[in-house]
Amino acid sequence: MAASFVDNGGTVCDVGCDHGKLSLYLIQRGKAKHVIATDINRQPLQKAIDLFASYNLSHTADFLLTDGMQGIENTADITHVVIAGLGGHTMEQVIESAPFVKVQKTRLVLLPAQSGYQIRKYLYTNGFEIEKEQTVSEKGKYYSCISAVYTGICHTPDIYDMYIGKSGECTGADATGYFEMILSQLEKKRKGFEIDNGTQNTEYTAAIEKIKQLLK
Repeated sequence: MAASFVDNGGTVCDVGCDHGKLSLYLIQRGKAKHVIATDINRQPLQKAIDLFASYNLSHTADFLLTDGMQGIENTADITHVVIAGLGGHTMEQVIESAPFVKVQKTRLVLLPAQSGYQIRKYLYTNGFEIEKEQTVSEKGKYYSCISAVYTGICHTPDIYDMYIGKSGECTGADATGYFEMILSQLEKKRKGFEIDNGTQNTEYTAAIEKIKQLLK
């Protein structure tokens, strides 16, 4: 799914590239002219290096053993940054450590493994526009892939914005599964709030009602 959000890419940075399969796919499909594949662990990065070599495509990639995007902050030609499989908080730290994504208006393609609400909140409050999302499922779990770019316009999101965002525009079985998952999470959070505070939280209630409308 993350690959589908990379269009006419020049240089794509694949953060946490693991074995390099996504990077290779982007090159083979012409979605990227060059990739910068990073990983914090040496073994998976070496597998990515070996994978590219096996296809005689080593010249199309740079491989960097680093945490997130450290060491490439001053690279001037990155058009897309792909971060998939990390939690929302970790994604926030990676983006925050790479100010070039704001200066160059680099497109971010984010597929959080959990805490999607946290990365949405960060994007909204730090001047990024969420352009679109697409829900996806894998092995019975549901996710939403996010495409965002820096505009400098900040706003304070409500609960619905943080937990659903642009995924509310999605349809189909994956969207339904995703909405049901988020609905369950918010109902548990609302119940916990009511137990702890002895009163209702109107923000949770409003978000829950909006999600129920999506499921009709």
